Amino acid sequence: MTQEPAGGGLPGSVVLGISVVDDQIASVVRDADGHILASNLVDLPDPSAPAVETAIVELVESVPVVVDQIGVSVSREDVRKHLAQVFASETAAESWYDRVVVTGYASALAEIACTHATRGGVVAVVDLDRDAAPAAGTALATIDTTSGAVLGTADFTTNRLAPVTDPDGASELSTAVTKLPRGRDITSIIVVGPGAELPGIAPAVEYAAQRPVTVAGNPSLASAIGAADAALVALSAPAAAPRVSTGRRWWFVGAAIGAAVFLGAVGLALLLAGEGETPEPVSVTLTETPAAVTVTADATTVTRTETETQARTTTVTTAPRPVTRTTTVTEEIPGPFTVTETETTTIEVPAPGEPGQSAP
Repeated sequence: MTQEPAGGGLPGSVVLGISVVDDQIASVVRDADGHILASNLVDLPDPSAPAVETAIVELVESVPVVVDQIGVSVSREDVRKHLAQVFASETAAESWYDRVVVTGYASALAEIACTHATRGGVVAVVDLDRDAAPAAGTALATIDTTSGAVLGTADFTTNRLAPVTDPDGASELSTAVTKLPRGRDITSIIVVGPGAELPGIAPAVEYAAQRPVTVAGNPSLASAIGAADAALVALSAPAAAPRVSTGRRWWFVGAAIGAAVFLGAVGLALLLAGEGETPEPVSVTLTETPAAVTVTADATTVTRTETETQARTTTVTTAPRPVTRTTTVTEEIPGPFTVTETETTTIEVPAPGEPGQSAP
């Protein structure tokens, strides 16, 4: 079976796209022009991660053509992590392991949106299982068709919704869409998966969501085609810059210090050369303030701060105040003692020539 190319592939590459959604594996082989050379649908009796690994190995080894790249998109995160670890192992069991690119299912949904959207802007893509309910895992996403960016996803691994053929299930899906980033801004909804082939799906979802609904062409294989495109996008993306070793970073630090020293030496040499030359007279404006002196010259401003300290010493001399001290000593004279009384008689003698007086 052949199909017109959706987006083409890498020049000269044949890609095997594998999608693991719920309990089903869908696969397509696309040539370099995007034509589908072969396709396959496998029901998984055991959806566990080891069982999925075994089924993919058997599928790859049964492909009738040689493939250059293998893209695997998985809706359940636990299975995706298991497959990514197995196929990235350095002790690969098969030679083709290094050609496998494992991506989340949101990457495949983004490629589906960019391929099947009939309106631009933001669209929602949902994968419906056989019962027309959103498939287990990451089965719903909002996509910006302008850039192909995944804006938001919803996971239904544990919180399963009712089939959208039931009005309540369609309303639940519409509510889940509006809760996603830019969910209220979507221009349309794209449905894929085996449930999208059931009659009345588009009108039921369109009535609940009040948005146009598109059923992808060949909806059961759309996820596998999206997986192939997602692998090509991942391979064509620019490689991440190699990690710089610690020693290299230290070398860059040393180089920066050396450059700083060199520039400092150059600046010092220029300064010394400038001092050796005779400067031309320049006008100088001197502004004096009590605290600072600013000298302004052409092309150069020098600020010099002068600090003046005044000290005043005051000597206060205090003369000693004379102190008069009086001491009273009382002496006691022990008795008995003798008192001598002296009687003094004054005799007046007349001067010569004066009449005398007789003594009494």
